[in-house]
Amino acid sequence: MKKLYSGLCFIFVFNFLSCSSGKHEKPKLVIMLVVDQLRPDLLTRFDDLYVGGFRWLIDNGIWFTNTHHEHGYTATGPGHAAIGFGQHPGKIGVIGNSFYDRDLKKKVNCVEDPSAKVVGSSHGYARSFSQYNSKGMGDWLKEKYPLSKVISIAGKDRSACMAGGKNPDLPLYYNYHGQFISSDYYVDSLPKWVKNFNEELNISSYADSLWKKSLKNDIYQKYSREDHFEGETDDYLNAVYSPVFPIGFDRDVNPENKIMGRPWFERIILELAKKAIQQESLGADLNPDFLAIGFSAMDWIIHDYGPYSQEVMDACIKLDKYLNSFIEYVDKIVGLNNVLFVLTSDHGGLPLPEYIKKNGGQAGRINKKHLQEALQWIDEECEEKFSRKVYHRDGANFFLDMNTIKKLGVDPQIIYDMVSKYLTEVEGIDRVIIKEQILNSSDNDRITKRLKNMIHNHKSPEIFPIVNSGYLYRGPYGTSHGTPYDYDTHVPLIFSRKQFRAVQKNSSHATVDIASTIAKYLDISVPDYADGVPIDF
Repeated sequence: MKKLYSGLCFIFVFNFLSCSSGKHEKPKLVIMLVVDQLRPDLLTRFDDLYVGGFRWLIDNGIWFTNTHHEHGYTATGPGHAAIGFGQHPGKIGVIGNSFYDRDLKKKVNCVEDPSAKVVGSSHGYARSFSQYNSKGMGDWLKEKYPLSKVISIAGKDRSACMAGGKNPDLPLYYNYHGQFISSDYYVDSLPKWVKNFNEELNISSYADSLWKKSLKNDIYQKYSREDHFEGETDDYLNAVYSPVFPIGFDRDVNPENKIMGRPWFERIILELAKKAIQQESLGADLNPDFLAIGFSAMDWIIHDYGPYSQEVMDACIKLDKYLNSFIEYVDKIVGLNNVLFVLTSDHGGLPLPEYIKKNGGQAGRINKKHLQEALQWIDEECEEKFSRKVYHRDGANFFLDMNTIKKLGVDPQIIYDMVSKYLTEVEGIDRVIIKEQILNSSDNDRITKRLKNMIHNHKSPEIFPIVNSGYLYRGPYGTSHGTPYDYDTHVPLIFSRKQFRAVQKNSSHATVDIASTIAKYLDISVPDYADGVPIDF
């Protein structure tokens, strides 16, 4: 009898723990938080300073610490494509934030839609995912639950248009004129609550606002480098070089154009997200809803000041505070028991080269003059040898005219060798990549695989350079990303629920796994064309 009682107790405890864990309870609302250029160390370095939203997400989260974007060009467009669609961006055709279209013979934005019209303003660009054929997690959700709602909100158009899949109910993005807009690819008009939000926004009121530190100065000196550091971008264009706190706007600068470069913009994004939850009744019934939120200001700030700056530290502290208010609101409206949060990023980033070198590392900036000279030599030698253009060059990317090359009887290898000869003489350029060689390569190293996952057979250039680790094109100030190296590919991935407790797992995962994992959590079948696999937790 005692043995039977013990067995019954075990069953009861097991069932109780299973239910209380929430791992098998389908959430009513999934909120995906994509913080642009959020390196994982921005969470770990300031861990003991976080007391708000980041704190809650970490303390109630399963953190997969070894998560990478497994594609070669790490930028916002490709990163959001990998996250939202569960496919490598080369496969989809998202080969950059913008890229040369060999069919249209011009450079296009990755979410360009010339047939669409702006909705919500007379300013801005109409964007959509119409130029691609893929479907994303938001579309998978709608196919299983037709009454579910999918809404994506971000500062950047490409973030909003990719995070929610091909056909979200409402993507909203900033138009740099004080308004959040969409396009008629998605909606005929903005909902009244968005119109009201835009009317009340009043970005011009930030003209006299100063970005001040949230904590005491000695704390910043402990957790970050000195405030004035070589390589930082100076926002005060009409004053003596002084990229230091407090930071405001030049008198001749319209805040509507620059507000995305301030941490306050993240607060604005979250206020808009609150309105979406309330006005669209997200998480209010048994049809699970999906809300994607893209934080674009962090990327701007890191580009300007570098990830070890006091500015970035303060932006993280402020976002922690803003997220706390947001999570409390979600709890009030939806209940945190009913919500799954996913925190990740579209790419990492390189510290300021000047900072790396000061700390004994190898880094640098590509000399633009030397690069242009090399490109000019290539152009001149090709013209001399072939008497006509055999490629279109977009920056340092070469799109070969294969029809002309065949007519002339030219061996493409001659062009490959010529480009490689000159470009590799530029300090900081590691090697020149030939598309066909990568696609046909049997090499299994991580860099080759990332390059292969980035290449689209038709859209990608035939020849393009790769910089050395630690080098970037941006200069003379600021930093960037875009390489296949780990500092650009490594991102946080945390799945958080009220029912979870803090766990860190070092198993290797890719960002294309995120969509498949959310799908599994919502009892949605993952399509065969997805590159990602569901993560068990």
